[in-house]
Amino acid sequence: MLDLKFLRNHTELVQQHLRNKGVSDGATLLHRVLELDEQRRAVLVEVEALKKARNEASQAVAKLKKNGEDASSLIEETRTLGDRISELDAQSREIDEQMSAALLQIPNVHAPEVPIGEGEDQNVEVRRWGTPKTFDFPPQSHYEIGEKLGIVDFERGAKISGSRFYVLLGDGARLERALISFMLDTHTRNGGQYREMLPPVLVRPEAMIGAGVLPKFGDDAYHIERDNLWLIPTAEVPVTHFHS
Repeated sequence: MLDLKFLRNHTELVQQHLRNKGVSDGATLLHRVLELDEQRRAVLVEVEALKKARNEASQAVAKLKKNGEDASSLIEETRTLGDRISELDAQSREIDEQMSAALLQIPNVHAPEVPIGEGEDQNVEVRRWGTPKTFDFPPQSHYEIGEKLGIVDFERGAKISGSRFYVLLGDGARLERALISFMLDTHTRNGGQYREMLPPVLVRPEAMIGAGVLPKFGDDAYHIERDNLWLIPTAEVPVTHFHS
């Protein structure tokens, strides 16, 4: 989430970056955030002024009571000031919620060296490693080979869970388990610098927000409404929140 002070001081820069990223409603979002920010600051100024007036009235009430004089009108004024402060505090909280929701819709500014383009066809090749392998026969895809070897079943995986799901069988299941162990051992034991972690796969909304998944990708994530928990898309979400 971009800092409000940064938005105020670099409005044109943020607008340009939003255009570069193709955010169609970026200008509207930015205007809304700055508008809410002005409203919030105006409310805070009024609240501080009212609190000062209430404190002065309270001191005056105490002085009148000490002298045995009638303070009923000042007491009523103090009560009225308190009610107005409560109203403004509620208004400030509502503005804060709206502003946070709008800020979450504004992406970070990109690095200045990032090339600008409208689609993947305009991606710039930064470097190349190795030489693409050539074959003297028509190569088969991994899923064709897997089905012929009987180590993956797409048809029954789809019947169990829907399209794009599969079942690994025999050597296919063992291969995945072996690759997971190999990767973890390589990076955590055999000279690796990482610590193995097994985080929860269901997280609270703030973890998804912190990793930038919510609210942008909320429609593509699985949500358990009863417990307000979200199924993570990758371990990035709980690991990021763990370190936050």
